[in-house]
Amino acid sequence: MAKVKAPLLSLGASGKLGNTLVGFTWKGIKVMREYVIPANPQTADQTTQRNLFTDAVYSWRNYITNTEIRDAWNKEALVSGSPQSGFNRAMSSITQITASDPDASYASSYVEGAGETCAITMKNIDDNATGDEAGDFEIWAGDEPSSLLLIETKTIAAGVITTSALAASPCVKYVQIRKDSFSRSGIMKCTLIA
Repeated sequence: MAKVKAPLLSLGASGKLGNTLVGFTWKGIKVMREYVIPANPQTADQTTQRNLFTDAVYSWRNYITNTEIRDAWNKEALVSGSPQSGFNRAMSSITQITASDPDASYASSYVEGAGETCAITMKNIDDNATGDEAGDFEIWAGDEPSSLLLIETKTIAAGVITTSALAASPCVKYVQIRKDSFSRSGIMKCTLIA
C-alpha cells in the first residue's frame, strides 16, 4: 500500500477508480492500493483460521468485557510498534494460542492489593469458566508500559494469579501476564496500595 497526501489530486479520495486502484483510509492514514478481487478457495486451513478468529471475536465480545482489561490490551497495542487497536492485539494473541490450546486462560479482571500484590483473575477463553490452565505464567512488570521485565513466574490457584514482587511502597506499576511467549492480559496499570 502506498501512503498518499492528496490521492488523485484530491484531499480524501476513497473508493474504486475503474478496475485499477482503490483509495481508502486505514488507521487514519490515506492509502491507495491495486484493485484486486480476493480469492476464496475455502481450504481446510483457511476454514480453520476463520473458525479460530470467529471464536476469538466471540470471546472478546462476551468474556473479555472488563473495561480495565480492554484498556490493558489498548496499552499493549500502543507499545507494540505497529498501528493496531487493543482488539487487534488481543485477536492476534488469542487466535495464535488457541490454535494449539483452545482452553487457554486469559485475564478477565484484576485487583490491586496492599503492598506488593496484584491479583489477576483468569478465565478460560473458550467458555469463560474459572481459569485452570496448568503450567507457569510469567509476570512482567515495570514503571512504564514499554519497559517491562520478567519478575516472577506463578501458576493459577483457584482461578487467580497473585503477583508478590511488584514494589515495597505505593506506586504505579504496569503488569503483563505471559505464557508461551503470548500475552494473556494486555498491559495492566496497577496502582499499588501501601
